[in-house]
Amino acid sequence: MTKQHSPRRVVVTGMGVVSSLGTTLEELWNSCVSGRSGVRATKADEPYPVSNVAPVDAFSGKIQDFGEMPDAKKKAIRKGLKLMAREIQLAVAAAQKAVADARLDAAREEGLLPPRRVGVSFASDYVYTTSKELIDGIVACRAEDGSLDAPRWPQDGLPKMTPIWQLKYLTNMPASHITIYNELFASAHDVTNREASFGVALGEAVEKVKSGKADAMLVGATGSRLESVRLAAFLNEGELADDLLDRSTDSVSRPFDKRRRGAIPGEGSAAVFIEELESAKKRGATIYAEIVGGTYRGSFRHAREVDGWTSNDCQIAQTFEDARDSIASALRALFRKCGISPSDVGFIDASARGDVRLDAAEAAALREVFGDALDSIPTTALSGLLGNPGCGCGAIQTVAAILSLQNDALVPVANLDELDSACPISPVREFGGPTGDSFVKICAQSVGQASALYLKRCAD
Repeated sequence: MTKQHSPRRVVVTGMGVVSSLGTTLEELWNSCVSGRSGVRATKADEPYPVSNVAPVDAFSGKIQDFGEMPDAKKKAIRKGLKLMAREIQLAVAAAQKAVADARLDAAREEGLLPPRRVGVSFASDYVYTTSKELIDGIVACRAEDGSLDAPRWPQDGLPKMTPIWQLKYLTNMPASHITIYNELFASAHDVTNREASFGVALGEAVEKVKSGKADAMLVGATGSRLESVRLAAFLNEGELADDLLDRSTDSVSRPFDKRRRGAIPGEGSAAVFIEELESAKKRGATIYAEIVGGTYRGSFRHAREVDGWTSNDCQIAQTFEDARDSIASALRALFRKCGISPSDVGFIDASARGDVRLDAAEAAALREVFGDALDSIPTTALSGLLGNPGCGCGAIQTVAAILSLQNDALVPVANLDELDSACPISPVREFGGPTGDSFVKICAQSVGQASALYLKRCAD
């Protein structure tokens, strides 16, 4: 009789974070406990054209900000810093912190988790070239009237660029650097789906481990909304708080609140080290949580049906309906994949960033899938404290949610004074428990892409 093998289970054994709420797990959790916000007023000497931002002030990009590691690895990273834009530096720092927390180097000294059995999956936004990189070339192509003479760029502008400038801004570079520094040779993937990215990266990595193609994966996401070109684009798209340009206004992110105006731009990264349960038990690793599964869906039906893209009303309708449908579809798929129902969910960690359309779409999707059960399932969202670090938000929020599960204490939705009737959820109002034994994490962006994750306490 053929022996039946039980499915491989996947657990989190290491975490790292570089965020406006802290650059260690302890700092992040203390910010959640105290309600300390990472959002602050813009300083007079900063290049941001907005009143409030959520930067990682504690991260300078110097090697001491990358956590504890062997000297040889420290030397390699220090040498590679000149090839990293800030977003990539944030990614490498978060990854190294997760590797250290998982004690990967110690495991390899014991002959465990060899390089060919460990991979990486890291997500990022499009990493924009900074204006500083371009300015000399632009000046060289300036016409007499002060405008840019674009046809002159190949001959006069491009030679002014640093030869290796493009390597600093490629979206696959976080995965590339992290793979090299840590010898993660099972596989290497990069994902670019804006705020939905982390759920995609983690869901795919879990399947890699479950299938036996790897024993462990390092998974993370990094992003920023603070670079000037990107910031201008998101202000134009209406995703950021519309009063940010008024420097006399103290803008805040208000997830699900009736007075929400949009997100606060930020930056940050987080990473988790995941591995097969028996491997983790064998080496005595710390087990933070079990990842049962993840799903990803996109909905672009309404985008195709809308005519007149210059009409703001049409764009708002398209954004709401596609976001709602993609989140609902991802949740239904998650329930099927993980074999769960609403009664199995302890709490919901929402993507909500204080965006007028997306918060309402997410709440509508939750009500559609959870039904009346949503009334008794607490929903939280970290963005009121964290701001919106773009692609990095899902990873940072997930790490915070795991800490919440570990401490059996729910984190309240910050800045929520009056729940919008268009957001029929059960928000967490005060800090404290209980979390239950599991949570659903939603990672969503406003133009029709969403991912969902189901994590729970590891019972054995």
